[in-house]
Amino acid sequence: MKNKTVFFTLLILSSLLTMSVFNASNSQAAVEPLANLVFKTNGGGVRPDYGLYIAQYLREIGIEVEVKVEEWTVFVGTLILTRDFDLGIVGLSGGGSSPDMFDVYGEAGSLNMFGIDKIMPYGNDSENMQIEGVTIVDLDQRQQHYYDWQQLVMDKIVPMLPLFAPRSYVATWANTLGYDGRWGIIDSLPYIEYDGYHEGQDLLTEFSVADAGWRDLNPLQTDDTSSSFIFGLMAESIVGWSPDLAPLKTSLVTDWEQIDEFHFKFTMRDEVYWNPSYNVTGRTASSDPLDPATTPLMVGLKDGEVSDGENQKVTGKDAVFTYMAWANAIVSESPSYHNWIKNCYVDPVDELSFHIEIDGNPLTVPIEQYVDFWARLPWEIIPEFFLNSSDPTITYTDGNAQNTGIYDGILDTPQWVTYSTSAFGCGKYMLDYYIRNSVTVLQASPFWHGVGIIDGTEQDLDIETFNVRVIPDISAELAEFKAGKLDWTGMTAFPSERKQMQADPRFEVQSFLAASMTFMFYNLRRPFVGGESNFVYLSATGKELYTKGAAVRKAMNYAIDRDEINQVIHDGEYLLSHSVIYPFTAYYYYNDIVKYNRDLDAAVEWLAAAGYSVTTDPTPVPIFGILAAIGAAAFVALLRKKK
Repeated sequence: MKNKTVFFTLLILSSLLTMSVFNASNSQAAVEPLANLVFKTNGGGVRPDYGLYIAQYLREIGIEVEVKVEEWTVFVGTLILTRDFDLGIVGLSGGGSSPDMFDVYGEAGSLNMFGIDKIMPYGNDSENMQIEGVTIVDLDQRQQHYYDWQQLVMDKIVPMLPLFAPRSYVATWANTLGYDGRWGIIDSLPYIEYDGYHEGQDLLTEFSVADAGWRDLNPLQTDDTSSSFIFGLMAESIVGWSPDLAPLKTSLVTDWEQIDEFHFKFTMRDEVYWNPSYNVTGRTASSDPLDPATTPLMVGLKDGEVSDGENQKVTGKDAVFTYMAWANAIVSESPSYHNWIKNCYVDPVDELSFHIEIDGNPLTVPIEQYVDFWARLPWEIIPEFFLNSSDPTITYTDGNAQNTGIYDGILDTPQWVTYSTSAFGCGKYMLDYYIRNSVTVLQASPFWHGVGIIDGTEQDLDIETFNVRVIPDISAELAEFKAGKLDWTGMTAFPSERKQMQADPRFEVQSFLAASMTFMFYNLRRPFVGGESNFVYLSATGKELYTKGAAVRKAMNYAIDRDEINQVIHDGEYLLSHSVIYPFTAYYYYNDIVKYNRDLDAAVEWLAAAGYSVTTDPTPVPIFGILAAIGAAAFVALLRKKK
């Protein structure tokens, strides 16, 4: 223990010496700082490390920053109640399906940590643009509108400095062609083929992955991603959805028409049929191959019909039934997702067309817009002939639309019970057999319509058998992949292994953006970074449209070297973000926005425009000193833990 104490003392002294040398160098031109600011964030992870770097960068332009780290619950109170900070760092995740972020940037937004309001210059413009954005139906017009809003916020208000968006990583073997990580396995399958064998591979017609065990294959009753993945292999989305979060015309719906601002008509692909309604209960690996002539077929609830793969056509009634079922609390786990559906019905002339009438708020008398309904359309279609009934009882959806055929007790019918474990769709694969807590095996469907969603071209399925093995432990999954027994695996949780694979020609590692972003934010209520400065316009030529507060925030943004932080802490692997919405929301994310890359000259220029004079110190940021301080803190935590 004594030796550890000596080592610990030397480590601390070396850290302090490194930092003091840097500070001494800075103090040679001892000047009064322009401001003394308080930076707050929560502990854990790398956000405190971000804070240390930011403090050093801002010192170069005469701004002193005290970094304070709080426990998460205390930090939340800081954001909502005390607000005793000038700047801080938070991360948002789990969103990104829509560009609407009013909860974050609206005056009354629950996550408006900045203090943006409608009184400050450009605050009212931002508020109105956000309100208008959710009413614009035309996709191109809406995209440009959100481009303009993002530019306004980041150029004129400047409530934040966007930092990073993390990436997710997946690996395949190098002989696997056609896989696109952004689209995922299910959408890539029609394009996947092998170029020779990889280590441990026995067949060129099989693809194996690992997952947790599924619970319920009926998508209306599903609450886990493992079940959703299995059903997705068997199903087709009504409306296609791209990785850029935009609707496509390459799935079952091939076209749509806007009748008015509350009414859309959708037209579906012809000659698509439901796969056989196989009852796979009791099937095993030794069972005869699936065949509609010999494998038992389940009888539908509505008219007692079966599907043999060629007799039950997928039409508009299936799409209508799917959406109405999703909106009905009797059978749906998430009826509120579709409470915007005022009415949904099959076109009276064309069985391949259906209509949706929209009301964004069913509780009010006036019909209201709900533009983000597009993100609720890419649901996998379910068979109306099998799951609907002829019962005349009228029930109502969450949006008060009338629904006939779904009634209390329908979940207990044999069809609904069996569909949860023996589901079928109109997609690429058919359920063959499963062994609980071991494996689920699917076979390519000879009845699939044969059009790939990525580009809308005709495709076939080179992968005839798809295996989903149950391996809950991700380390065990990685070991099976490296042994050649799996063809795909996630690598985000294994950075060291992933980097080795990236340098190994046997593997192909792909990355894609996660629905997450981290940013440094300003408390616009505080002096220097905000306060009264938000209402004082500049007089400098060319900058008359900017306020003093915005100029200070611009200067601080320009002083911070995000690229260096990314290189040191994340090995340069995170994406530098530049806007106020998730980069994951690619269709609406404005990449040509004003960017705050490291530029000390620009920082000095904006400070001068705001009335502050500063001489920058060219002394580089003490990376090794910061790393030593971080290491010392980690060592202290380790000693305490061992005690």
